[in-house]
Amino acid sequence: MIRFAVKQVVVFTTLLALCAGSALAAEPVSTLPGHSMRLQHNEHALGLTGGYGGTSGFAYRKYVGNSFVQLNLLPLVADRGDYLAIMIGASVGRYLIVWNRARSASLVPTTTALRAVGTVSTYFTRDSGTITSVAAPCKTGINCDTTPSTDPQAKLENLTTVAAGIGFEFGAILRNGFSMSVDVLLTSAWDEEGFLQILPLPYAAIMYSW
Repeated sequence: MIRFAVKQVVVFTTLLALCAGSALAAEPVSTLPGHSMRLQHNEHALGLTGGYGGTSGFAYRKYVGNSFVQLNLLPLVADRGDYLAIMIGASVGRYLIVWNRARSASLVPTTTALRAVGTVSTYFTRDSGTITSVAAPCKTGINCDTTPSTDPQAKLENLTTVAAGIGFEFGAILRNGFSMSVDVLLTSAWDEEGFLQILPLPYAAIMYSW
């Protein structure tokens, strides 16, 4: 009787161990909490960003564990230097959850990440072009005396933004390669006259990470 009971316990323990192993094997490992393990193994990234204010331009990203710091810059010059614009911004972000499917022949990215992002940016413009003034009254439009003159004070404008929100990144997140991100950030904006607006706005980026 005792031997029979021992055998029953051994069989039950073995079945329980097998079931536990099967359950662990079947556990979805594609959902990974960002605070409990390292998701991001890349160190650097280069690419292009697009968004409101000064968040557009060429970008560099530095990964620090599951977080990243990103800088973007875009200088624009037109009218032989009379028009100058500079977009510059900085972003910080953190990967919260990553869904990673097994590799397969598909056009849909196999890796998707939920991330939290915060940005600050400025968009500065200077326009010192010429204006055309009429020296004398001219009604006929023929042989009018017009004198182009340079505006002695260049027109300066500035737009500063602060934004925060969440978004998704698709593509090469856990390995080298291209990825695309789309975020919706609650954006506050100030111009040279003061507070301008606060709106939820979309932001996007295409980056190559390694």
